[in-house]
Amino acid sequence: MRVGVDATSWLNRRGFGRFARNAVGRLVESDGETDWVFYIDGQSAEGAALPAGVDERRVTLSAAPSEAAAAGSSRPLRDLLRLTRAVRSDRLDAFLFPSVYTYFPVVGTPTVVGLHDAIVEQLPELTVPSRRERVAATLKHRVAVRRASRLFTVSEASRRSIASHFRIAPERLRIVPEAPDPVFSPREGERLTAGLAEIGLAPGDPFFLFAGGISPHKNVETLIEAYALLRSRLGEAAPLLVLAGDLEGEAYLSSAASVRERVERHGLGAAVRLPGFVSDEALACLYSGARAVVIPSLAEGFGLPAVEAAACGAPVALSDLPPHRETLGEAALFFPPTDVSALAVILERLSGDEELRREVGSRGRRAVSGLTWDAAAAELGMLLREAARLA
Repeated sequence: MRVGVDATSWLNRRGFGRFARNAVGRLVESDGETDWVFYIDGQSAEGAALPAGVDERRVTLSAAPSEAAAAGSSRPLRDLLRLTRAVRSDRLDAFLFPSVYTYFPVVGTPTVVGLHDAIVEQLPELTVPSRRERVAATLKHRVAVRRASRLFTVSEASRRSIASHFRIAPERLRIVPEAPDPVFSPREGERLTAGLAEIGLAPGDPFFLFAGGISPHKNVETLIEAYALLRSRLGEAAPLLVLAGDLEGEAYLSSAASVRERVERHGLGAAVRLPGFVSDEALACLYSGARAVVIPSLAEGFGLPAVEAAACGAPVALSDLPPHRETLGEAALFFPPTDVSALAVILERLSGDEELRREVGSRGRRAVSGLTWDAAAAELGMLLREAARLA
């Protein structure tokens, strides 16, 4: 079998980039009988460590799709045509899009397309900058869904949401589960000290952590408001707050200005750290050293940061969303996404109760211990074989 893969999102820092690197990487590693052809733009190819043994096709584009597609699908038509022609020139049995975000038309080959969530459809104003770009994103998604031979998503909650928004039978969407990247495991000793030092922290410094995209639908402002309320109660005894995520040059709709404004409005400059994007090693150390990891998102497809944090043994406090309930169950503390007072109460509990932190952290680590990228790779392989039989 000869399979093409859209690798233009390989370097993406968001969850679907991590999905591509882990799920597709593991699939290639485990399936030595398939011939793999990876299609990637020249800009991304320079920094992408693609799996060994794949046939790399570099396509010259005017902009890296991982950036152009993220901002609202405003990619030049000539770039889409170049990708389409590059694929058409090869004789493939199936073609895989790990994510719909970098989708382009494929002619004459069955496609397997991943839809990780329906957040653009649920919260368009919070995810895509303009009406024109929202229309383009919606059109791209609908074309991809209509033309795909097989579709998949990453959670049961996403399957329900996507099926509802696109008016398709839930059975059309197979679940390819995500998992923590292998880099995420508890850190301690000198390794922990070195990782925290990158952020200007010492192992004994108490802090709460948010990690993820600094985007409107991530709802970081609610966390800042809750933290300000906690500081009004505890004063200097309150842990610090670390907000780890891209603040500059973000290809997605950003809430960095709003976040900074909230911090300044509440006079929290000395208590809130904004390190920007951090390496995976530094992030694992932050997860390992945090009093708790707080994810206040308004919507998620799977919720990888929560799972990664739990894999490092961190207690997690999560917005009460179906995907968060699905992955962590009773192994986390939950709050209504926009309820500042409820979140402040949870922060206060976690700040002062070491036994609670230990218990929640232990439950979370057990809850995610069975999640593996091997399972994702196996399901993707099955979908590709089914699609190839339709050729």
